[in-house]
Amino acid sequence: MKFRLFLLIHVLVLAFVNSTFCIDKKEVSFKTEDGFTIKATLQTPETGSNLPAVILIHQGGSDRSEWKSLVKKLGEQQFITLAYDVRGHGSSDKVESISSLFNDPNQAPLDMKAAITFLRNHEKVDPFRIAIVGASIGGNLACVGSGDLAYGIKTAVSMSAKTSAVKNLAGEGKQLSIKSVFYISSEKEQKGTRAKWSRELYDQTSEPKKITIVEGSRAHGVGIFKDDPKLEDDIINWLKKTL
Repeated sequence: MKFRLFLLIHVLVLAFVNSTFCIDKKEVSFKTEDGFTIKATLQTPETGSNLPAVILIHQGGSDRSEWKSLVKKLGEQQFITLAYDVRGHGSSDKVESISSLFNDPNQAPLDMKAAITFLRNHEKVDPFRIAIVGASIGGNLACVGSGDLAYGIKTAVSMSAKTSAVKNLAGEGKQLSIKSVFYISSEKEQKGTRAKWSRELYDQTSEPKKITIVEGSRAHGVGIFKDDPKLEDDIINWLKKTL
């Protein structure tokens, strides 16, 4: 009798845990203001409302799948996530020149703007608690999003950012007021240049802010996770604190 009661309690506990972390995952698409179709993966906890949301923007030459591990962890912490393919990448509409994306304020920033609008219109999203996590070009866009009030981003994580590209993507003459960014870079990539740019951007950012330079690493973007596996948890803790 006691054993049966133990089994029943065990089953009920497992059922509760599984229901708590039940996630709805689906492929979605949305249009940019210049007519590009952007493909994305939306992950939403099945319970809860007014939830914080995180947009994940991959590095150049990659796609949204690079965030698979982090997206899983974010879902377990009740974050809504939207990982999308930047135009010219993955399943999103193609472009004539990939290289032009990295500095043109009239291309990739429009993808980010459309992603923000998509989330703001989602019934479960708290529109005042949207974050951007990005790597390389995504990291540059994260800075642009956090530095321009028009985007309405509350906090950001920027991996392997580049100072000049941030300014270019913001647009000529645009003054950014960057605030609430967690910068991540490897120490030795491009002979330390990436770390230098991250420190430059950190110095131009208002509190709250944070920076981690991974010692000995030459990795770029999400590749840094392999050299410092705890970074994913650091990102989640930053988002919990600032979002």
